[in-house]
Amino acid sequence: MSETRSLKGLYSGEQAVADLLVVGVIAVWWLTARAMPADVFPSVAKVGQAFLGLATTGEFWANAGTTALRIFGAVCIATFLGTLLGLLPRYIRWTGGIVDNILVPFFSSFPGIAWAILGTIWFGVTSQAVLFVQVLIILPFALVNVAEGAKAIGTEEVEMARSFTRNRWTVFWRVELPLISPFIIASVRIAYGVCWKISLIAELFGAQSGIGYLMQLSQDVGAVDRILAICLWIVVFVMIGERLIIDRIANFLDRAGGPPKRPARRLSFLSKG
Repeated sequence: MSETRSLKGLYSGEQAVADLLVVGVIAVWWLTARAMPADVFPSVAKVGQAFLGLATTGEFWANAGTTALRIFGAVCIATFLGTLLGLLPRYIRWTGGIVDNILVPFFSSFPGIAWAILGTIWFGVTSQAVLFVQVLIILPFALVNVAEGAKAIGTEEVEMARSFTRNRWTVFWRVELPLISPFIIASVRIAYGVCWKISLIAELFGAQSGIGYLMQLSQDVGAVDRILAICLWIVVFVMIGERLIIDRIANFLDRAGGPPKRPARRLSFLSKG
């Protein structure tokens, strides 16, 4: 009982600190807005009005939907390619040097703005250019996470699985994939958040639709309040996507087959494969 009370006290204390931080940020924002011109640093109320105003326009939701579809496609493609390349050294040993010493350093260090410029040159101002840029920028997150996850897989579970079945696909699906899935979900979580950020860069350079395009229009007319409101909406979209999609996928994978806590019991089902 005393431990429960102490945990509640700790939680309430942490929540109070978080609430005070938010109040402090709003107070600093209010004071700064009073000291600067409204067209340079708008007030909280003005940004709030722009935030709600965007929610009432069909143009905003149409462009937000376009950006969301691009991000969904980019995350799926990058996760698939990154997982494929990350797992390659586990099954084809001689590719380890290529993945670890060439692909990972190259994609991790190549400037994102360069991909945006190249995408515009190669594909023009099109949705394909935006998708190309997004995939190549977030690809390293999946590649690095899965490559490290593949190295961390123990041999005991795999050897035990092979004692039940010689079907390599069954072993991968029932044992190896559940062990790697936390690393895949981690890469998806990071890539999803990053992709919302880089979508602005990609759409500024190579699209005539999407949230980045709306931000470009806001910049042209000097609507700083609208720019900040769009940024706040991006935060909302990221949080909603993580709660409603990524967290549910992670929970489903955990229930369906997460890392085996009792290998013998879980691997006994392999004999059916």
